[in-house]
Amino acid sequence: MAELPKCEMLLVEKSGTRLDVTFNRPNQRNAINQQMSDEIVSLVDWLEDNSSVRLVVLRGAGGHFCAGGDIKERKAHADVALDGRDPILVRNERTGLTFCRFERLPQTTIALVEGSAFGGGFGYACLADITILTKGARMGMPETTLGVAPAQIAPLVVKRVGLTRARQLALTAERFDGASAYEYGVGQYLCEDAEADATLEEVVAKVMKCGPIACAATKDIMLRVGTMSPEEQARYAAERFAEMNRSGEGKEGQTAFTEKRKPRWDQVQEG
Repeated sequence: MAELPKCEMLLVEKSGTRLDVTFNRPNQRNAINQQMSDEIVSLVDWLEDNSSVRLVVLRGAGGHFCAGGDIKERKAHADVALDGRDPILVRNERTGLTFCRFERLPQTTIALVEGSAFGGGFGYACLADITILTKGARMGMPETTLGVAPAQIAPLVVKRVGLTRARQLALTAERFDGASAYEYGVGQYLCEDAEADATLEEVVAKVMKCGPIACAATKDIMLRVGTMSPEEQARYAAERFAEMNRSGEGKEGQTAFTEKRKPRWDQVQEG
């Protein structure tokens, strides 16, 4: 297994099968610059085939989640060609593809949203499997006030809150708090700012009760909805169900149920 990528703009800490990832530019409200973007890609590369991690927790340093892209840096790099291609196009497409890959990670992902979560930060809040919102968080899609489109986060927001609400948020650039975001469907948990860490640990404990491979399979089935015909989806889901029933994890989970004990996921041997 390759070593955990070395990062500066992300704080990355592995504890057992849990990986805590923190956006780490607190003086810029954790805005995503090129270095941070590169580090996110490296981390996704590392996670995609990594069975040693079953849970990824994403949050921000200094009381803010992520204020989106670094606009000053983007403006400075706008005329620097990349392999003869439009640098804005290249970087924006890469961001979108990174979002796609992050959303499809086999690990369960949890975003803890405190303080600012705008632009790309709002995108990560919308693509995590589970999102915890603090009441004091402030979110929005400000791109249209800058004369540009929220091109790569727009699909994520549509999937999360629905087309009608997504259009309203994008076309007004409305800013809203954690309670409103919870009402819109951005997150599944809402807590007081002072209870953020405690709420996170409660949610983590719930995830850890579930089989990690079963969670990955479930996530894969759900993310395929709309990409297959109903018949293809039924067949694919049946294949995954049968596979999981015969797996070491499936056997352990069902044996634990009949024996009235907690499953011992860490002792399961696959292969």
